[in-house]
Formats: sequence, C-alpha cells, structure tokens
Amino acid sequence: MIKFAICFVMMLGMSLTSNNLSANPHLSRLPAQYPLKKITISILHQPGAGIPGGYQITLNGDGNSFYSQSNKEKQALSIPKETLLELVNDFYKIHFFELPDTYAVKKQVVLKDNTTVATVVTKQVDVSSKKLCIQLRTYKKCVTIVDNQPVEAAELVKKIEGLFLSKPNVN
Repeated sequence: MIKFAICFVMMLGMSLTSNNLSANPHLSRLPAQYPLKKITISILHQPGAGIPGGYQITLNGDGNSFYSQSNKEKQALSIPKETLLELVNDFYKIHFFELPDTYAVKKQVVLKDNTTVATVVTKQVDVSSKKLCIQLRTYKKCVTIVDNQPVEAAELVKKIEGLFLSKPNVN
C-alpha cells in the first residue's frame, strides 16, 4: 500500500509539472543558462504617426550598447555587468515572459439592452508605444507597451531610460 501511495504521489507530481509546462510553453524554451554576451535588452520608442522623436536603446552583454534617435548618429552606452544582471532579474520579477505580446488591443464590456453584457474589442492604431524586448541566447520576447500598460513593463522601461536619458552626457 505504501509503494502504491508513493508511486501515485510521484505520478501526480509529474503530471502537474508537465501540465504547467504545457500551459506555459514559453517557459520550456527559456534558457536556464547562457553566456553574458548573449543578453540583449532593447527599447524601441515609436511615437504616433507624424510625431517626431522616436529612439532606441540597446543594451548588450558583449558591451556593444547604444542609444540612437531618429536621423541621428548612434551614441555608445556603457552599462556595468551588475546593472545588466539586475535588469534581467527585473524581467523575471515582473513575470515578463508570461505577458501578452501587445497591449494595443483594448477590451471593455458594455451593457446592451439592459440585460446582455457584450465585450467590445478595439485596436489602438497610430498611438505612441514602446516595444520592450529581451533576448537570452536565441530566445527573444517582446512586449509592446501602450498607454503605460502593462504597468510593470512600463516601470521597467522607465528604469532603463533613467539609466541613460536623464544624464546630460550620453557618450
């Protein structure tokens, strides 16, 4: 009887683990180990249509990091390894790898004919957005942030921007 109970618990554990991986297939592709030089974090700010001011920040573990603004020359950035690792930990902390890829779709419910609730889906076009990406080895995940949603990712963008954009002398 004890052997049966032990086997049952082990099979239950394997079942829960495999169900968890199939529910989150991206987690199984996310590398558990990778060289520092294979880390890339980027932000692409895309202003709304006809509005100037787009820019890109790219942070590479190989030291080749830069800031570029529309129609201007790239500026080299320097980021300590410890700061880069802190940022990667921030991605894990906010469950970035589990977030939807875009927040350009807005959903809301409305009451129709006083008895029926309907979900209305609208796609926001020509709005300012920031695309936050992280690449670990060959695995890449991007989230497009619109109207500061999702909040956690928008705060991470502000943290990264604060490392460079608030300083008057970007190399």
